[in-house]
Amino acid sequence: GEADDLDVEGGDDMDLRLARLQFLLDRRAELLCSVRLRQNPHNVHEWHKRVKIFEEQDAPDKVIKAFAEAVQTVDPVKADGKPHTLWVAFARYYEDNDDCDSARDILERATQVPYRTVEDLAQVWCEYAEMELRHDEFEKALALLTRAVQVSDRVLRMKAADVTNLPVQQRVWKNTKVWSMLADLEESLGTLESTQEVYERMIELKVVTPQIMLNYAHMLEEAKHFEKSFSVLEKGVNSFEWPFSKDLWLTYLNKFVERYQGTKIERARDLFEQALGKIPATEAKPVYLKYALLEEEHGLMKNAMAVYDRAAKSIDIKERYNLYIEYINKATEFFGVTKTRPIYESAVQNVAQGQIMDIAVRYADLERTLGEVDRARAIYVYGSQYCDPGKEAELWDRWHAFEVRHGNEDTFREMLRIKRSVSLQFDQRHVSTSDTAQGLIEQGPSAKKQKMSNDMEALERQMMEGEMGMMQNAPSQSKGGDIVQTGGEEPSAPAAKNTDEIDIDDDDDDDDAGAA
Repeated sequence: GEADDLDVEGGDDMDLRLARLQFLLDRRAELLCSVRLRQNPHNVHEWHKRVKIFEEQDAPDKVIKAFAEAVQTVDPVKADGKPHTLWVAFARYYEDNDDCDSARDILERATQVPYRTVEDLAQVWCEYAEMELRHDEFEKALALLTRAVQVSDRVLRMKAADVTNLPVQQRVWKNTKVWSMLADLEESLGTLESTQEVYERMIELKVVTPQIMLNYAHMLEEAKHFEKSFSVLEKGVNSFEWPFSKDLWLTYLNKFVERYQGTKIERARDLFEQALGKIPATEAKPVYLKYALLEEEHGLMKNAMAVYDRAAKSIDIKERYNLYIEYINKATEFFGVTKTRPIYESAVQNVAQGQIMDIAVRYADLERTLGEVDRARAIYVYGSQYCDPGKEAELWDRWHAFEVRHGNEDTFREMLRIKRSVSLQFDQRHVSTSDTAQGLIEQGPSAKKQKMSNDMEALERQMMEGEMGMMQNAPSQSKGGDIVQTGGEEPSAPAAKNTDEIDIDDDDDDDDAGAA
């Protein structure tokens, strides 16, 4: 009988231990959270986790107790995270359970907490107003935000450095988020005059951003107050420096031209000149294009060409090529191709080096079309200095075809001489760069470097002599219409008669025979 009693007691004890173990396992998350909060009671994230655990257990009393402990324990200055989120979540819990009065009391207390930043307090005010809006309390929301941005004259007279030392409650008026929400509510619920008062107050306190100025101007434009809208944009572009004023300038210019088109052309020109005076030249391409379009559509084409010329010489060098092409097309359309010569001459001097070849080819084609062979040849000579024959063959191929069609033996030889010279220049640059890099890596003795230099010079002389010999002695590889032979002995076998062959030396031979 005693053994049976012991078995029963042992079984009860085992069940009790298992029950205790299960109880601990069920509370594991809560206990871990408690340990972390003992280590750092100002950890906002852990307090949120603790509340979530109690919400999952469907224990509203524990949830409220956890929120109350959190807002009392967390020091806003020492907080790890955003302490205002605890107050907002606490109020939202009451609101979700249809207790708006308690939610208001919590948020009202939250507005008096000494947060580290104005942004935290501003977020509380915005959440407070949004809660009122969710319950259709529009007037209360407006009153809340108006109260939030109130500022005393004493604070306004203080220096900026002294204002930063004030409590956050006295600095909320500097937060643009609260002001923007107030302006939106006034625009939706109030009148145009009351909304204007809010925006003008923001401008007076210098708490506006470029986007707020754009919103203000857009509101006035929708109300058909166009001049007031332009006045706001004028204040905006004078209040902000580039690049913050970029959208303001572009909007101002677009809206003004769209509204008045050519009826106030002088005022529009003044606006564009004012904009170009404040916008860095390298970033002014959109403004130059709008200015040129205004002159083209409503002003004088001569003025449009002057705008293009100013733009092409001042904008970022990487963007000049496309602008020059548009400039040339406009000049061709309105003034004829002969008026594009000065533009081409300016282009080859002002575009990036990698784009000189294309401009030179276009310019040479123009002169060839106009019958100016010598001018076209001079352009090819200029452009060839920037084109490596081994990598950029387009200009050289076109020049070759040009000389075959319009040149003679002397001009063709001059082209070949220039080609060899330019090729050697580019090769020397490449070799010089390679030697410099290799020398920095090796840091070898000076004698070794001198030997490498001498070897390279000997190799270059050998290559140059070989090329000269090939050009002088080898027959031309050109097809019909090209110069067939440039020097050397007559070929042993007679070539087939080519009707397009250029006969260069016959006249000279006849003259010599007559003289003899």
